[in-house]
Amino acid sequence: MNELDRALVALGRSKSALPDLMRELREGDLWFLLPYHPELEGEAMELKSGMQLPFSMLQEGEDIVVPIFSSSERLDESLQTAKIPALTYCAGCMPAQQMLEILGKAELCAVLNKSCHTGQMVIPPDMMRDVADGSALKPPNSPTTREKGTVRAVDPADYPTDLLQAVFESLRQHRQFLAAWIFEDVVEQPLPAGGRRFRFMILMDPRDALIFHDFNLVANSAHNEEDQVALCYAEEKDPEFVSLLWKTAMPFYTAPGYERPEIEAE
Repeated sequence: MNELDRALVALGRSKSALPDLMRELREGDLWFLLPYHPELEGEAMELKSGMQLPFSMLQEGEDIVVPIFSSSERLDESLQTAKIPALTYCAGCMPAQQMLEILGKAELCAVLNKSCHTGQMVIPPDMMRDVADGSALKPPNSPTTREKGTVRAVDPADYPTDLLQAVFESLRQHRQFLAAWIFEDVVEQPLPAGGRRFRFMILMDPRDALIFHDFNLVANSAHNEEDQVALCYAEEKDPEFVSLLWKTAMPFYTAPGYERPEIEAE
């Protein structure tokens, strides 16, 4: 088990592990399969512009995917699990960033550690491109700010359970997160398929753009397909706004030791 294996196992337990997996995914080497040919054994291959990609591909439902692996051990495990006869494939490896860049630019999906005990993950081409160039893990240049609009408090009975479980685990990993509220945007045009647009108000001190960006990755990977998610900072230095938050709804998360501020009676 290497660090990418452990991150994939953790992702199987909770979407809160996604940022760590994305970091590990671009480190070191990734392994892949090629159709067997005796001349390939132990030989280096140069990929040149315009040549056909040599990677073996599989049909997964309606998609064509390229199986990639975190190590030679996981590659062997996958072949043994699928009972693939000997001399069907050769194994190859290349730097992870290069592999992700090639597959992403070719608009191919990858499946990481197919049929392995770590669990597996289908990676779309846009994610591979963003992980390869590092943009997936970079916070935006300008921080998220409050937007004008109308929101309503979400009744705890109507909480999106899977989403809140993932973001709750992400919040408690960092002491900077003090409290978090979830609201639902009041929109003029309903979302398709009856979806809802949730808005998180995050009280964070001190602010950390990278940690906030990681939280955003988790929130946007954990919601239902028909829903949408937005995030905003709650201003720690704006007691009037924080007071309004507490009066409107109870936070679904508060950090250990964080005390509710004094709220003046109206």
